[in-house]
Amino acid sequence: MKTINIKNIENKINLLVLSCIVPIGYFAPIAEWLLISVLALFSILRYSLNFHKNINKVSIILFFLICIVFLNSYFFSVNPDRTLEVIWSKIGIIFAVLTIITISSKNKINNISRYIAPSILFISLIIFFDLCFNTEIRTTLASIVGDKPTSESANYSRGLLVLAAIMPIAIAIILNDKKYVFSVLIFIFILIIILIGPNYTAKITLICSIVSALIIYFLGPKSFYSFGIVSVIFILSLPILSTKFLPKIGNYQNKIESTPWQETSAGGSLIHRILVWEYVGKEIIKKPLFGHGLGTSRHIGQNIILKIPNSDQEIKGGIPLHPHNNFLQIWLELGIIGVAIFLYIWFKIIKFGHSLRSKSYILGTGACTSIISMFIICNLSFGFFQAWWMSLIGLIFLLIIQSNKEAFIKN
Repeated sequence: MKTINIKNIENKINLLVLSCIVPIGYFAPIAEWLLISVLALFSILRYSLNFHKNINKVSIILFFLICIVFLNSYFFSVNPDRTLEVIWSKIGIIFAVLTIITISSKNKINNISRYIAPSILFISLIIFFDLCFNTEIRTTLASIVGDKPTSESANYSRGLLVLAAIMPIAIAIILNDKKYVFSVLIFIFILIIILIGPNYTAKITLICSIVSALIIYFLGPKSFYSFGIVSVIFILSLPILSTKFLPKIGNYQNKIESTPWQETSAGGSLIHRILVWEYVGKEIIKKPLFGHGLGTSRHIGQNIILKIPNSDQEIKGGIPLHPHNNFLQIWLELGIIGVAIFLYIWFKIIKFGHSLRSKSYILGTGACTSIISMFIICNLSFGFFQAWWMSLIGLIFLLIIQSNKEAFIKN
């Protein structure tokens, strides 16, 4: 009788999940949490008898600290019912992310490039045809699961940003396996679809990732450490930057626009977000220690009118669902306590990236560049506590960890 090879099954499940990151990110990004849940559930069942031995103490302490911060925010929340409503789902996602990173990453996933290369290339081609020939493949398939985009940009934005975030580490893994043709094709297609696509955050991320990759590759691990130091200073000073410095950019931008802000593309979005960030910064200063409560961003300042500088135009509502800046959102909802927990995790990520770049030119550069790409997206788009975005970050980090487990275990 043929015995069941559990390790082989585990490897196949991991490969299936990793190869689905980009397709689901384009067609139904809301289901990214399903991928991470499947991995976490399988890991728990696989190691249920000695689960406590496979998950390290740091992860356990970190998980409970995050739970305490989340639960504590309930007592300081401007909308306790909303905070209580979202706490348990966010704790579940955090648990799933920590589980797959500490357990799934202990086992080497084989043949990653063989699975993710065709997956990324396939989705890049579909996006290319959707953009250039209006085939509406994404619209048709997404409508089946009830995902109806509010605009052309919304139809493509999440898929393009998923590609921008995962591209550096994916290409590095594929290059490291000497699949040069796949690497070149994937880079060319992603470059084309992002440049012709309607999402400006993806364009900014692409340009910054190319520049970052060149700097990190040629200048070495110290350049990534320098980025880490600058990023920490930036995150800590965001409330001040958003209220004192960014409004000046908005004033200048609006002076050079000759059309109403709603009719502009990048300009209109920039002005709107700068106004939102300025308002969020002022709200952070009101409750800097514990914040306004988890999940309350959409309920803050709904009756506020934001005035467009140098014009008689205005925008109703202080925050549209979330601040469109992950770090401002952590400041706003969880205060300096939440920021401190995040910065501890961020320090570990920077240390891991530095160690990985010290060991490998290609894989290290790819990993560090993907981390920078996610940092840029976090500053310009999405809500940090959106289940699909948290799940995607966890899955990309699993991919990064798999590229060099030794560096991860060391850190």
